[in-house]
Amino acid sequence: MPRIEIADLTDLQPATLTRLSQDLIDWGMLEDVDFESVLQPRSVAKRKTRLLRLNRDRLRMAGIAFTVDRIAVSLSSLTGEVIAERMVETEIRDPEAAATMTADIVQDLLEGAGVDRRQLLAAGVSLPINLTDNQQRFFTPSEWPLWRGSKPRQIFEEALGVPTWVENDGHAAALAEAYFGAGAQMENFCLIYFGYGLGGGNILHRRLFRGSFGNAAAFGGHFPQDMPRPTGRDLMRYLAELGENHRSLFDLPEALGTDARIEGWLRRATSQLAPLVHHAQMLLDCEAIILGGLLPRSVLDALADQLRALVSGHPSDTKIVVSHIDREHFHLGAGSIPLYEVSAPHKYRGRAVKGV
Repeated sequence: MPRIEIADLTDLQPATLTRLSQDLIDWGMLEDVDFESVLQPRSVAKRKTRLLRLNRDRLRMAGIAFTVDRIAVSLSSLTGEVIAERMVETEIRDPEAAATMTADIVQDLLEGAGVDRRQLLAAGVSLPINLTDNQQRFFTPSEWPLWRGSKPRQIFEEALGVPTWVENDGHAAALAEAYFGAGAQMENFCLIYFGYGLGGGNILHRRLFRGSFGNAAAFGGHFPQDMPRPTGRDLMRYLAELGENHRSLFDLPEALGTDARIEGWLRRATSQLAPLVHHAQMLLDCEAIILGGLLPRSVLDALADQLRALVSGHPSDTKIVVSHIDREHFHLGAGSIPLYEVSAPHKYRGRAVKGV
């Protein structure tokens, strides 16, 4: 975009915008672009215009995503391009040991990609945890008792040595949908995230809505832990009763959603989810409810089809759609956290005045 258009959008004086943009160019966040290097057509009158865009070659961000049985680590550019990635199956249960391990992986990825450590701007960590100071609501997977009451942001920031933000996996996945997925062109949407448990995230006016205590869209709370639930762990348990044992959600076959043996689970899961989806439609009136997470795409498609049939009679224009992000790239959520924290306009708390 030309500086003059950005000045209009931000309500800054052109001279102020030029000074601020030069600071960001020097830092490596923006780059100055010749008109001729941009392919989209513009009028001859703008041929002398200097354009600004995010610099995809200078700074890097780390994304660290956890499930109960593996860690995915990625390096990405400011424009979301994945530079390097690695997925590791691990049984590490101690948060400090996990932070140390991921810091080592990040360093390996930096070296392998030929990236100077000083180019690492920030990191994001996504965890299957409800993050809160209220210990009665600090929920962790049953395999992670040592995480209960821990301070994940402090632990990972100390290990990584860069500014680090931590989100639960549903919130992180919602950010990924907003940047790279089905919600990229939406102003408002709700994500229902199927992991080993059930979570989600709301994007309202292009902002992540965390709630007053940081755990908005904790949809798993609707379904008792000791009862059948519409979760990945419950689907694995259902399959085990049929004699098919899987150690991980990532082991579930891609075509599972078309397997007649899970029709009973699909019917039960959709009947449980239908009231939740209806309430979300009425409460948020958002453009879409997106189904995503660690289940095979075919299972999410089957859930979406049945949910559309169950709630189609309700007076809502909210669509039910399936995420464009496949489960092998669940780390995009973690990588989206620092992108959001660093570049979202409403995150800026300073003043655009000389000398500040």
